[in-house]
Amino acid sequence: MGEKTVDMTKGSILPKMIRFALPVLLGMLFQRIYNFVDVYIVGRYLGDEALAAVSIAGGAMYLLFSIMMGLTTGVSVVVSQYYGGGDEKKVTETFVSSIYVAVVSTLIITIAGLIGARPLLRILQTSNDLIDQATVYLMVVFAGAVGTMLYNWISAVLRSLGNSVVPLVFLIISSVLNVILDIVFVVWIPMGVAGAAFATVLAQLLSGIGCLVYAWKILPILQFTKEELRCDRELVKQMLIYGVPTGLQMSIISVSDMTLQAMVNTYGTALIVAYGVCIKVEGVGWQMAEAIGTSLGTFTGQNVGANHLDRVKQGVRCAYLMNAVCYGIFCPVIWFFARPIMEAFTGNQESIRYGVEYMKIFSCFFFVGGILVVYHNILRSAGDVTITVLMGVSEIITRIGCTFLFTAVFGYYGLWWVSPLTWCCAMLVGCVRYYSGKWKKKVQLQRGESIHG
Repeated sequence: MGEKTVDMTKGSILPKMIRFALPVLLGMLFQRIYNFVDVYIVGRYLGDEALAAVSIAGGAMYLLFSIMMGLTTGVSVVVSQYYGGGDEKKVTETFVSSIYVAVVSTLIITIAGLIGARPLLRILQTSNDLIDQATVYLMVVFAGAVGTMLYNWISAVLRSLGNSVVPLVFLIISSVLNVILDIVFVVWIPMGVAGAAFATVLAQLLSGIGCLVYAWKILPILQFTKEELRCDRELVKQMLIYGVPTGLQMSIISVSDMTLQAMVNTYGTALIVAYGVCIKVEGVGWQMAEAIGTSLGTFTGQNVGANHLDRVKQGVRCAYLMNAVCYGIFCPVIWFFARPIMEAFTGNQESIRYGVEYMKIFSCFFFVGGILVVYHNILRSAGDVTITVLMGVSEIITRIGCTFLFTAVFGYYGLWWVSPLTWCCAMLVGCVRYYSGKWKKKVQLQRGESIHG
């Protein structure tokens, strides 16, 4: 199928998963740089209020974009299963049909985002002195949703074929461009928070265009004629079967995150700034889990397509090991360097104190979060999508319940324990399901044939 793709259904497992995960991790870190650059430049040049507004906007933005990311995950699962099964024709047809899914979902998300930006911020209890800037930031981001979808869609397709390097290359290019544009639109041309949002949107759009051009020009398996540009309803249905529950699960988690953010917002700007910075650091930690999870998801999808279920279980064990190594390094670094990290983003001593408290708590639980992502990816890629929604439900129940209970008993300090406890509960749900072996009954090829192992 070409040297630009990787067949993960044969050969040594751990080396292939590591080689796949490393570019994904680097790509996600460069994508995270978008957010860090925004936070740093906004905080240093526009002040704490603007920084707090951008932080609040981030939670609202994720709610709608989670649908987008869920749908691209559905595309990835279907493509990887057909690729693993050796059906090149179906890979091409799935790619074509996914174009329609991407276009329609982008239109819906853009319209919903533009209409609902301010009401959503009101629901988050955003204060009057922050809501205008947060609204402007969100409006620009949603207006440029096409760039976010373009990159996430085409990179999901490339990764499902085992190619995790090309998305990385274009993210590096766009990250450098993002830094330049941030300086231009925030420092040189005083556009305020809108400038930071516009820089991010434009950089993502360019990275998506670059990936798309590569996919069309270099990979024959993704090339099609004008006559072949038609939507296959059955393939769309298969993508939605995987994508919609995934988007729903991510949206549910996002709602619970917003509940926590809303409670944080009631404690004032200093705590909002601290939480905003910590969420960015926490996001870096999640990148490792997501990189390993993406590698496992692609590995699982291809091996499900090839009916190699024993190999899938070996992949899960490799993912455990990769998580242990990554968080064995990351967590101590965050623990010991919590204060310097906070000081890099704000000079407010109260915010620094709050941030150090939270970092030292969540850094102790990140391995649990990494295993949670492992279960999400193995179960989703095996077709057991219902349980991933239940895992999301367990998160929203735990997070919302603990948010109100812990703050009533411990005040703001109780907020720092909400997410770690939530990760533990959701991870246990996934663990029980995986080791029950029931996920094997959900394994199925895209043509609707069940595989029982």
